[in-house]
Amino acid sequence: MAHAESLSKAELDLLVKEDIATAQVLTEVCPTLIGENQKVVQHVNHFTQSNLKRLSNPATTLAQLKQDAEYQTAYAEAKKDSLSADQTEQKQGCEDILSL
Repeated sequence: MAHAESLSKAELDLLVKEDIATAQVLTEVCPTLIGENQKVVQHVNHFTQSNLKRLSNPATTLAQLKQDAEYQTAYAEAKKDSLSADQTEQKQGCEDILSL
């Protein structure tokens, strides 16, 4: 986010929501690709909690975020992207999480 200072709060919030949505989709996809792995869940949870604090309302919880229309759109888009991505790409994303 090198240009974060030039973005509005709404634009920054959208980027954070998209990042969280993508991470949440990985928690659904990774068990199928690399098996159940608690490390993936831990890393995604940490990532999610850290990013929630970057929202313009840092008190937002994941449960609250899941009710947000903009997040729901970002999540649907991330889900669609994961379905269209090739399995090798998806697996690489899961393995990248493990190496964090």
